[in-house]
Amino acid sequence: MKCIVIVFAASIFWLAGIFGSLVNASVLQEEFINTKLAAMTVEQKVGQIMIGYFNGPVLSAELADKIQNMHMGGVILYGVTGNIESTRQVVKLTGDIQKTAVDAGEIPLFISIDQEGGRVTRITNGMTVFPGNMSLGAAGDAKLASQAAAVMARELKILGINLNFAPDIDVNSNPDNPIIGTRSFGSSPAEVARLGIAVIDAYNEEGIISTAKHFPGHGDTSVDSHLGLPIVNRSLQQLNTVELAPFRAVASKVPVIMTAHIVLPAIDSEHPATLSPKALEMLREDVGFEGLIITDSLGMGAIAKNWSLEEAAIQAFLAGADILLYGADRESKVEDQVVVYEALVQAVNDGRISSARLDDSVRRILATKRQFGILTEPMPKSELYSELASPKSLAVAEQVALQSITLVKNENHLLPLAKRQTPIIWPEEMKAALQPLLAECPSLRPYFIPLQATKADREAIKKVVAEEKAVLIGSYNLHQNIAWRQLISSLDFKRAFVLSVRSPYDIIHIPYTAGYAVSYDDNAVTMKVLGKVLNGQLQPKGRLPVDIPNMYSRGWGLDLNSAEAEVQK
Repeated sequence: MKCIVIVFAASIFWLAGIFGSLVNASVLQEEFINTKLAAMTVEQKVGQIMIGYFNGPVLSAELADKIQNMHMGGVILYGVTGNIESTRQVVKLTGDIQKTAVDAGEIPLFISIDQEGGRVTRITNGMTVFPGNMSLGAAGDAKLASQAAAVMARELKILGINLNFAPDIDVNSNPDNPIIGTRSFGSSPAEVARLGIAVIDAYNEEGIISTAKHFPGHGDTSVDSHLGLPIVNRSLQQLNTVELAPFRAVASKVPVIMTAHIVLPAIDSEHPATLSPKALEMLREDVGFEGLIITDSLGMGAIAKNWSLEEAAIQAFLAGADILLYGADRESKVEDQVVVYEALVQAVNDGRISSARLDDSVRRILATKRQFGILTEPMPKSELYSELASPKSLAVAEQVALQSITLVKNENHLLPLAKRQTPIIWPEEMKAALQPLLAECPSLRPYFIPLQATKADREAIKKVVAEEKAVLIGSYNLHQNIAWRQLISSLDFKRAFVLSVRSPYDIIHIPYTAGYAVSYDDNAVTMKVLGKVLNGQLQPKGRLPVDIPNMYSRGWGLDLNSAEAEVQK
């Protein structure tokens, strides 16, 4: 009995020690942040709430000036602005950015990127390039999603990128969605939440900041918010059941949530979520999110066409956003960031933005930078450079592709391909994407036609394939590419097998085709695996991660031996 008492007492002492350590760590962090905050000027605090893009592959004098005198909280990298030429160049760039900040006594920066995988992949050379979220949704394997995210996170850390605007946890319920689509894990809120958590947990473990986007949910839009302001007319009950469910699931895990530039009348009929106190209060109070709220880029058309840059920034911050993002959009210029910065400083000095409100956000920013080591170890992990795109990492990407390829229809058993020569029709603009598939299927004979195929193009290709027993044809987002849809429709459906390399919804527009498979991506690793499926070397293992209205339910998929029978996981 005496031994039991001693062991119990020791356990209590041990637990008390652990609890005490946690309390002390929390107190120390709060003291550190309060001390840091007290030493900062209004100008320094305002700089911290901004992340902006810049031009060029090197640290320019203009960017150095922003870091030193505008006290920028962070930057975002793009290929279109010339920031990304090679992985070695990115390592040099991020290192120079952080060294400039440290040498000037400034706070090290968030260095951010949109590296979602799939069609939103900014760095495509020298890193492991992954299929996107909908491929992970088709695979349905949370462990595989976690492995893929861990590789992406480790490689970003090597390059000195500490903040990734991923994963997208929108529930894609609109087949004509022009901006989300395959960026989503699928149409099931539960599956989106499950896979989103797997990705976020992996990022947290690797010490890279992930971002759940786009709150309150961009999956049912039919307008691209880069161009205009979408309105989603769903009831609050529908929003709670579908759009908001994944955000509730990840709220306690994800460090950052990004807002959407969409109007949801059930929440706020006057303002898009980014500018809506009601929406962002819901994120804090109802969803229970305590981390950083960042806006989607305030230069996007949904905002910039309806509000001035200065007013949008002030309204977004007053609504509850902690960080204002300025991406490389049509409606914004690099110099606009200075105008917004000055307007925000003026708003604080005039009292429109209270000091307490500003401190609240800067406190969260400092806490996040400290938690993820940005304040103490901001430099890229260049000593691990050789680990980029390692064979082990590439094998994970290939496994995602293998598990995701989905065979939806195979009437007349057009697959696997016969050894005879078979024509494949492909958009001329996407010619490069087809090459890995052709390497796996040497019996394919390619014909390249412009995506905006004319009547003459249609008539010419019909004559070429008139006597063929089977014809393969690639498809890209047929709800947008009307001319290509017309080309497919002009063929003999009994002999046509369509390869949708982007949207699983393409079959809605060509329902009578004899064969239909979905790869969700056309990157090299996916096209290589698709080629092996076509020639029968590999079985398609993916299942539809979305419902195809009035045609196929989520979870549908065939193997090469199926007689149009459902194969469930």
